[in-house]
Formats: sequence, C-alpha cells, structure tokens
Amino acid sequence: MMLENELHKTMHLTKLGAFSIEKGKRTSFESLIYSVEILQNPENMLLLFPQGEIKSIYTRQFIFEKGALTYILKKMKNDFQFVFNVNLIDYSSKRRPEISVYFKTHTLEKNATADDIEGDFNRYAKECLAKQTGE
Repeated sequence: MMLENELHKTMHLTKLGAFSIEKGKRTSFESLIYSVEILQNPENMLLLFPQGEIKSIYTRQFIFEKGALTYILKKMKNDFQFVFNVNLIDYSSKRRPEISVYFKTHTLEKNATADDIEGDFNRYAKECLAKQTGE
C-alpha cells in the first residue's frame, strides 16, 4: 500500500500487488478495509510505508503518518508480525555504491499503538545506522 502519487511514479509495482491510498479521499477508507482483509490471512504480507512516502536515506527521524497504521491495529482480530526494513546506501571510497539491507521481525506488545511502533522503528533505524558507520 502506498500513496497514489508515489505509485504513479513506479507503476510496475502494481504487477506485484501494489495498491494505492489517497490521503483525504473517500476511497482511502476502501484501501484501509482491503489492507485489513489482506492481513486476515496469515499467508499474506502487506508492505507499507507508514511515513507516507519513500524518504531519503539521510532521514534521521521517521515520522509515521497517522491514520492507516492506527486503523489497521484497531481492526485486526488475529496476531500478526511487523518486519522492519532499513536500506542504507554507502558509497565509501568505492566506485559503485553498496546497499545494506537490514530486517528485524518486531513482536507487537498487547495494545501497541502506532506511536509505539514508530518509536521502535526509529530505535531500530538508529541501530542500523550505527552498525553501518561502525559507531
């Protein structure tokens, strides 16, 4: 699930199952309902950018858009997992950049909120950056 204007930039993602949400539009509610339906099946995965758009790798503090994640958390009846993903590009002294891809399965605490998840993600992103820079 991604913002309509972001999806238009990368239409090939629709072939992989990407669908859009338009902030402030009536159709956004349909997208949210569809998201919850997808997650009802434990075999499914939903990829979303909770900050609302793809951000620069130089972003240090991610701020999640309110609404979508809160709705999903409230409507889900079964347990599900979050998998945090951080991608960092390093040019170093090499001619071609290297990408480091970090994943972490995040276990939800009972009654977790979108703010809790945002904080956990930001802590993980800082850990990844520290690992990347050797700090």
